[in-house]
Amino acid sequence: MSKIKALVVDDSKIMRSQVKRALDQLLIADFEYVEAMDGEDALGKFNDEIQMLFVDWNMPKMTGVELARAIRDEGYADIPIIMVTAEKSMGKVDKALNEGGANEYITKPFTADKMSKAISRYIDENGNIKKEEAEEEKKSFFSSILNA
Repeated sequence: MSKIKALVVDDSKIMRSQVKRALDQLLIADFEYVEAMDGEDALGKFNDEIQMLFVDWNMPKMTGVELARAIRDEGYADIPIIMVTAEKSMGKVDKALNEGGANEYITKPFTADKMSKAISRYIDENGNIKKEEAEEEKKSFFSSILNA
């Protein structure tokens, strides 16, 4: 099992710790973490070694949706971006998935089980990131519910 380098982005240090703790509890992969306190900080720390992102929506300087869009616009279509946020409206979910390019959406407060469901499709049985072609179709809140 190789390490999965994950960028955890939230303006709350406590929330960054909760995301890391939930991922470590899952025991489905060995994660190495890079932390960022906002979108601008995350862009500065983002590099080709990052394999997965966990991003809050509401942050100073640059929102999580803006960060996700910036990463997608740089050509990183295959990196899983998981929004972890208190924003719960269907419109916000749809905006994150379609405009931002996020792959999954988890609302706070979350459990390790919710985290597992969100990331399991991106990690193989050996704890490595799956290598797949990026999805071209637009995602929606409703389709994610129907496919769950």
